[in-house]
Amino acid sequence: MYLDDLAGQLEALVPQLSDSHLERAGICVLDALACVYGGRRMPWVAQARAVADVGGAGGSSVWASGGTRRGLVDAVFANSVGCHSLLYEDTHAESRVHPGTVVVPAALGVGELVDASGADVLRAVVLGYEAIAQVATSTMTAEFVARGWRASSVFGPFGAVAAAAYLYGLDRSKTAHAIGIAASFSSGVCAWAQDGTTEVYFQPAAAARDGIVAVLLARAGASGAAGAVDGPFGLRRAFAGAADRVLGPAIAADRLAIERSFFKSHPSCAFTQAAIDAAVQLHIRCIEPATVIGVTVYTSSAAATYPGCDNPDSLDTSISRQMSLQFAVAAALVDGRLEPRRYEGTIDSRLAALAARTRVVVDPGYDRTYPSRLDARVELLQIDGGRAWAVSADRVDLAPASVLDKFRMHAGAELGDDVSEKVIRLLGRSSEWTARDLIGYLT
Repeated sequence: MYLDDLAGQLEALVPQLSDSHLERAGICVLDALACVYGGRRMPWVAQARAVADVGGAGGSSVWASGGTRRGLVDAVFANSVGCHSLLYEDTHAESRVHPGTVVVPAALGVGELVDASGADVLRAVVLGYEAIAQVATSTMTAEFVARGWRASSVFGPFGAVAAAAYLYGLDRSKTAHAIGIAASFSSGVCAWAQDGTTEVYFQPAAAARDGIVAVLLARAGASGAAGAVDGPFGLRRAFAGAADRVLGPAIAADRLAIERSFFKSHPSCAFTQAAIDAAVQLHIRCIEPATVIGVTVYTSSAAATYPGCDNPDSLDTSISRQMSLQFAVAAALVDGRLEPRRYEGTIDSRLAALAARTRVVVDPGYDRTYPSRLDARVELLQIDGGRAWAVSADRVDLAPASVLDKFRMHAGAELGDDVSEKVIRLLGRSSEWTARDLIGYLT
């Protein structure tokens, strides 16, 4: 059955993991932490912390907001919200999941409790990313997207399960049961994209929490259905409307999800990143936004149809602006970048007017290259009849070295430059630290 195969392949992957895989996992952890410190003062971070506080004291650190100690599932929930607080997190394009928001808090949370080595924490991160990708590949269909499911919250629990099961030392059978239990916890719709509400920031956190609970239940002897993904009442049929045969997991050490995930250059939806890059190029040419009477954004159908992305005028809330291609392009044309301050308060009238004059068009060529490439083209029509255009760069994501700079920029103000550099050094040397060592610096 699918779940037993997945558990077995994850188990077999561990001895195949190389230093480069662990190095990549360390960069993923740094990226998640950069998001935590960049968004530490967002209201949803405080709301998640309040939920954790209700549970009272425990043995796990809430390093995303203040460093108090709470129960494991409460701490993982609160820390996950911190990782997702700015929509600045990493993305696995094929699964449409933000794996770092789920897997990193789960791995650090369990790692702290069991006093795991740095190497084991990073191995757990790799396994978590891979489990998400494998289940998503087996389940994702066009119908899944059309029904309004959110991939991060549906597939996220499997990443938390894989990370936590490895760190707790669960055997193949118990891991398969934990995955089966997690499938029953999968949930999360994209209604927030239309209403502009804030549950979006809590969905990966619920996935991380539920994955931990599934592992704890399996560890205590609970069972999960073997057909939870591929059975007649499993995930693929229930969420994706597909009754055909499910492709089995196919983990390959030379093509892991953690290597195919990308780091955002801007705190905005993953589907806006390429359009922002093209708009920044136009800003550099010193084109005055006031002279622009029309903007066309050419992108893939995946981007154009994703909930909230084609939104020129309903921009009153933070999440509506973070998702909107029109707002993202307008902000990049005016500011030359995406600034988090643009998501707060009343929208700038210049951005609102420019977004309203922007339309989104699907380019079939970009559909052919998605998801291996995220491409976009932005064309401007100026008041004098002139036209200008720019195409996104071959790579619009951050290189690993730039992730370090991202961490320095956001963590330095909170931790201090010296501690920030120590964290960077630790995560680059997996044999020299434990989870408790790392968390000691974060709190």
